[in-house]
Amino acid sequence: MFSVTDQDICTSSTAAKLLGVTPRTVQLWADSGIIPSWKTPGGHRRYNLRDVQLLAEEVQKELALPTKAEAQRPLRIQVIEDEQSLQRLYARAIGSWQLPIELRQSLDGYRGLLELGRFEPDLLVLDLNLPNIDGFEVIEAIQSQGMLDQLQLLVVTALDVQPVQARIDAIVPGVEVLPKPIPFDRIQQAAEQLLEKN
Repeated sequence: MFSVTDQDICTSSTAAKLLGVTPRTVQLWADSGIIPSWKTPGGHRRYNLRDVQLLAEEVQKELALPTKAEAQRPLRIQVIEDEQSLQRLYARAIGSWQLPIELRQSLDGYRGLLELGRFEPDLLVLDLNLPNIDGFEVIEAIQSQGMLDQLQLLVVTALDVQPVQARIDAIVPGVEVLPKPIPFDRIQQAAEQLLEKN
């Protein structure tokens, strides 16, 4: 019978090195169920080395490796939206702004979280009705890892804004919730403000 040895187990730091991300990103993925993990009696998170290696292979296939930072790096915008027609609309609109922007797009919450940890966007535009992991779970995951301090989040939804705003405020106050159709003028304004800060 197969048994797990110490060589088959790794820490968050080791997993982060193998995946090419920070230990906090590994913990984000573990909290979201992207990578299986467990905690020792002392509260330290552990991972099966084979699970980490499989995820590393998937990450390499799915995501482009980040380039070396340039003197004036482009603003990183990530859009998590499950409708491909809207994703095409986002790409066309953002491309027309003629701003130094690097855009990443994800069609579900699972891929979105994978991309988020690797890409580390400055601005995240998030739909809520998503397959696999919904937008509320994405917000909870990035809030639990303290990542909202490092990015601006705009929620764009077809749902009724007031109850959505109340629910999100219970997770993290101050997130801007915008109704569909997509308010490209507000997203562009947010991008321009972030570029001015850089």
